[in-house]
Amino acid sequence: MREVLRIGRAAMRPIAVLAPLAVILASACIPPDDGYNKVVVRDRGHIPAVAMPDPPPVTAGAAGPAGAGPVVVADLPAGVTQEMVNEGQQLYGTVCVACHGGAGVGGPVGPALNDSQWIHITGQYEEIVSIINSGVAQPRQYPAAMPPRGGGNYTDEQVRSISAYVYALSRQGGT
Repeated sequence: MREVLRIGRAAMRPIAVLAPLAVILASACIPPDDGYNKVVVRDRGHIPAVAMPDPPPVTAGAAGPAGAGPVVVADLPAGVTQEMVNEGQQLYGTVCVACHGGAGVGGPVGPALNDSQWIHITGQYEEIVSIINSGVAQPRQYPAAMPPRGGGNYTDEQVRSISAYVYALSRQGGT
């Protein structure tokens, strides 16, 4: 009988230690009454939408003046397609247009690209690819440097498309 009591007391010891711990933990789960009604979901009522139209989609010719269409050149260099020119026209409108103007008309910080006059290169397609990739650290006639890839995050394929567009612009009949 003593042995049964000894086993019974030993089995009760963990329960005696854990019971007060369980009471302490349970009391910590009850939030204090701070005098406020708890709100699980708050209804804010009707919030009017701001009346702003969606921006227009980027379309071919958006980099040029109003009504400008796609730039088409018959004598594109080998490996350059009209699709590259069209894609380049769209990409040009994202970053390049800020310095070189819509349709490459030029501006106070970047030269015109829609004529046959070049400052740092002769205007061949591969030269255009190279100068876009490397940028112009020390421009001869303009106040700011052109960063590599115009400061845009373009892939090599996108740079080649932008170059195709610039090449096509320069062949459109400017001086």
